[in-house]
Amino acid sequence: MHLRESDNLRFFSRLYVHVFIPTVLVLITAGLALGQATGSAEDASTVNPILRRIERARALAAVHQLQTAAVELENIRASVNDVTLRNAATLMLLGVYLEDGNYGRSQSLLEETFVNRAAQKDESIRTYFAAAGQTINGIRAHLARYRTYGINPSDADLPVEANTDLERVRGLLERVIAQAQEISKEQGRAYDALALQEDVLGLRLSIAKNDDDHAKWQTEYLTARERMASSQAPSLGRSQALDAVTNRIPNPFATKPTPTPEAAPVQTVPASTSAAPEPQLVTAGSLNGRETKRVAPSYPPTAKTHSVVGTVRVFAIVDENGKIWVTNSEGPTLLRAAAEEAARNWTFPPSTFNGKPARIAGYLDFEFKL
Repeated sequence: MHLRESDNLRFFSRLYVHVFIPTVLVLITAGLALGQATGSAEDASTVNPILRRIERARALAAVHQLQTAAVELENIRASVNDVTLRNAATLMLLGVYLEDGNYGRSQSLLEETFVNRAAQKDESIRTYFAAAGQTINGIRAHLARYRTYGINPSDADLPVEANTDLERVRGLLERVIAQAQEISKEQGRAYDALALQEDVLGLRLSIAKNDDDHAKWQTEYLTARERMASSQAPSLGRSQALDAVTNRIPNPFATKPTPTPEAAPVQTVPASTSAAPEPQLVTAGSLNGRETKRVAPSYPPTAKTHSVVGTVRVFAIVDENGKIWVTNSEGPTLLRAAAEEAARNWTFPPSTFNGKPARIAGYLDFEFKL
């Protein structure tokens, strides 16, 4: 991808990428440094104290003093005029409030970025997608905590405290779905919005409260996937939402790694001997449902013995011939190798984009249950 963006737009692109990494907090310092290097509206004497305050808030969040961290970040938001710094604090706050279970304030912040997108155009829409991604990431982490304690969020007989919490989570997810639907009607935003919608609908489907609820959201999810499959990426650049996936995936076609004697075998692709251009790499979000053959992973005995459950997301690229190349994965460590091995045995139809051979970057989700 060759996008010509201003430094501020690159800042928010990086913010969005790291929203999908387990914590967004590490990015904030780099983002602030970039803001200083590219001409922030704040002068150096103002930015440095703010940077120190953000560092302190990050430390407070790390030691789980969440309310104190939130107060500090709220004060920063209220005291700075620079949009970049304010948005950085907003993203950190979203993570803190989601971890603390404060869904009301989380939704208010998300709503603020949603409303602002109309006024600030490209810079603001990237901030909204970053906020939506932070919300989804925070909820995924929250649901993983349920499973860590052996609780299935879809069980019908959960204690009232869990049911109350999950109902609020569902409400927040449904608000993101509604926002994505509204953005999809805007000129040039349909592809981005569909990518977001597909992701959040899959998460909402995973915590359906009963069979009727499951049927409703499964229909919504499949409809979104069909729309996604039939849509085309914008002619200029690619979806900001889906580029987050591409940036997570090392492209196995870009270089040919040299294996060392100690290294495990690495899948490589022979260098092209023709002058034909390399097929375009296109992001596609979830690859589940596109396959012609699927293989279920074997449950690792050690993981089963220790009652390890959860979802492994395997990042991969499907080449122009339908061959899948696994690049990396995230999820419970004891389950990753099994998921990656299963993914390598999936097959896909030859990949095309705009009628030309293409390589499709995305991910496969494997759920392990006992």
